[in-house]
Amino acid sequence: MKRILYFIYILTLISCNGQNKKENTINNSKVPAPIKHTAMVTQNNYKNLINDKIEYFDIKYFDKHKNADEDLIYTDKFGTEINIFGDSESGYVSNTTLKNSVFTVYKQFDSKGIISRKWVNFRNNGGAIGVKYEFDDSGKLIKEIDTDKNFKITPNDVIDYCKKNSIDLFSTYTYIDRFVDEKTKQGFYNINYRGKYEGEYGARIVILLNGNTGEIQKVVRINGKHNDSMDVLYEKK
Repeated sequence: MKRILYFIYILTLISCNGQNKKENTINNSKVPAPIKHTAMVTQNNYKNLINDKIEYFDIKYFDKHKNADEDLIYTDKFGTEINIFGDSESGYVSNTTLKNSVFTVYKQFDSKGIISRKWVNFRNNGGAIGVKYEFDDSGKLIKEIDTDKNFKITPNDVIDYCKKNSIDLFSTYTYIDRFVDEKTKQGFYNINYRGKYEGEYGARIVILLNGNTGEIQKVVRINGKHNDSMDVLYEKK
């Protein structure tokens, strides 16, 4: 819930207009180079992490090993991070992140342990990528949602940008969201991290990126324990 509220707060900051935003602009003269699209798909290939097949949740194993908070959190011998929670009334959710991966596999099961939804997120509760699969009560596939269709700039392109700009993809402060404007159907990325942008440090830096052209639309810096201050480091004219 905190992540959702924070995301809404960030969207408000980057989308609203007003005199205060202009007064707080630090540097709006240097136009950053757009993120480039590459046709390579083998690197960081998230499309192979899930499929449209039925799956079952091991309720007995979970009940035997869960903690007092109804959670099962551990790292297996291969370095895979696993976070499972739920109960027999609301169902079960698993988040699995392979070692050195920037992606997390999200799976939701019903109270009987039958798969109901699954997709891939950017790690640290980031945005969904690839195909979302939905199933009925018997585990039959009923719906596929292609979350990539409004984006020419791929997750791999964004990952490459982060690496080239020394954005630590494995930091707990880093996560990548993306969304589609319902009116224009235009896709956007939000790159969130702690660090520097063009020499300016921020407790939180947020880069708003056009998901088709790769152009950076806006960069804001947020500081303070409670997001007390915000500066616009760049805004596309």
